[in-house]
Amino acid sequence: MESRTPAATCTIRLGLPSDFQALRFVDPLIRADRDREQLVRSSLDRGECFVAVDDDEINGFLILNYSLFGHAVIPLLVVAIGDRRRGIATALLEEAEVQCVRSKLFVSCNRSNTPAQFLFERCGFVPSGHIENLEDEGEELVYFKALHEKRTG
Repeated sequence: MESRTPAATCTIRLGLPSDFQALRFVDPLIRADRDREQLVRSSLDRGECFVAVDDDEINGFLILNYSLFGHAVIPLLVVAIGDRRRGIATALLEEAEVQCVRSKLFVSCNRSNTPAQFLFERCGFVPSGHIENLEDEGEELVYFKALHEKRTG
């Protein structure tokens, strides 16, 4: 079995429109869901997508925008299946905190996604409520983190 490179070697950078094809391999749902594809494409175009790169290969990405009533939200965080449990999602969340220009940061996951719940709590996010009635996805859990010394505008 091949040993994996520690996540500490990954670099987080702003995603570019030219990264889109690589992101389709990181997140196969992009290929099946036109809305998700559009979200990723437009986020790349607007400079709202950050990618994790290791050995010139993109193995995760995060979208950060201000579409939640003017507050910062991470509508999508994905790490390639073979690269999970290496600290990549944590590194992406840390970068989102650095890049965020608001004092409140929100993220969510499906109630059935316990690994994401543990990740968010380990990274200092606290439960902030839930959203029901979201089509087939079930209940969505919302998490919040206060970011100090940020603009609130």
